[in-house]
Amino acid sequence: MLAQTGVHHYSGNNIELGTACGKYFRVCSLSITDPGDSDIIKSMPKEGQ
Repeated sequence: MLAQTGVHHYSGNNIELGTACGKYFRVCSLSITDPGDSDIIKSMPKEGQ
């Protein structure tokens, strides 16, 4: 962990990550500063599973 910030690795490619974010372009990194009402953090697989 860097500065107590979780790092998650996406198993797809950059085009799939952009699509998962609802964008029509490639995404190489993503920062969630305020998850709001979304369940995006909860939908990530738990570490060690």
